[in-house]
Amino acid sequence: MVYKCSAYGCKSGYDSQVADNTVTFHTFPSDPEIRDKWIRANPRDDFVPTKYSRLCSLHFQPSDFIHVRSDTNHRRLKTLSENLQRGYLKQDAVPSIFPNAPEYLSTPGRTPRTTRKATSGSRREDEARKLDELEESFRASDDVSSLSLADISTKLAQETSLPQGFNITIVDSSLLVYMLELSDDNIPTIVACITLKSDLTLTCSLQGKLVPTSQYSDLVTGQLAQLSQLVNLMARLKSWQTDPSSTSSSFYVLTAIDVLVVVAIVVARWSSG
Repeated sequence: MVYKCSAYGCKSGYDSQVADNTVTFHTFPSDPEIRDKWIRANPRDDFVPTKYSRLCSLHFQPSDFIHVRSDTNHRRLKTLSENLQRGYLKQDAVPSIFPNAPEYLSTPGRTPRTTRKATSGSRREDEARKLDELEESFRASDDVSSLSLADISTKLAQETSLPQGFNITIVDSSLLVYMLELSDDNIPTIVACITLKSDLTLTCSLQGKLVPTSQYSDLVTGQLAQLSQLVNLMARLKSWQTDPSSTSSSFYVLTAIDVLVVVAIVVARWSSG
């Protein structure tokens, strides 16, 4: 059966038109909503389609079609010939090209937008995702649990937020982070020091006396795991050194107890000898 296009000014299917085998004809949709869109898109006054009415493929965008292989010969599956494909109109496709109609009546399709307007909810999700990524990145760079003392020393030297006045060196199998003070005779004395061992356990000393671990257990317990722990401990040690009033009274009590314990051990060993 020979079909004729029902679009405004279109001659597809008419005897006066040269036959074009690539042009296909499509029935008006049965879906009332889509069918109404087809009727309103076609710039013909008072047009009422019948079951024989058709619109040709010239009035649709290429993106309105799904192309399916029509050749069943497996030997030709890789051929690029368009003759071996058949275009099926998408169910929600609406005609938009009417070149023979006045320009204001033709609505050429536009390239679909690939972006969506950001809503407040999507913005919050994006911000939360970025914060999670930043936090994860910071945690990864802050982790020193698997690093050697040399690697920790390098990362520490590259840190931009270090408290000033500290020196960093490796002696034997320990990393020393210490502050020096010159006496009136220009004799250097270590006034504060963090000693990090190869197993990543550490001790702190102030003015030559061991600092009880209870004074910094809120920062580090057991082995050092994060570089930020070491940086925060340096800041606390510096505040104790430069401002003795910032040291809690328990600090001195616990230090005195540690000294007494050491003295008691020495006395006990001397007595038993």
